[in-house]
Amino acid sequence: MSDECCSGSYPKCQKCGKADLVPLSDFSNNSVAIRYKAWACTNKDCRFFIVLRGGDVYYGTASAEAAR
Repeated sequence: MSDECCSGSYPKCQKCGKADLVPLSDFSNNSVAIRYKAWACTNKDCRFFIVLRGGDVYYGTASAEAAR
């Protein structure tokens, strides 16, 4: 089974068109790994993201308070 996501080729950000969307992983409350829970643009000025939360898909731009 191939892992296309980690082949070094990521999708372009459709918002800024200048950078890539990279996958982010997390852990559940039970310490179970959740692969590709979020995707974020690598352009710090764009800050576009896609997140899965409780089976719902959220997307948009990170607020200034959320950006770190």
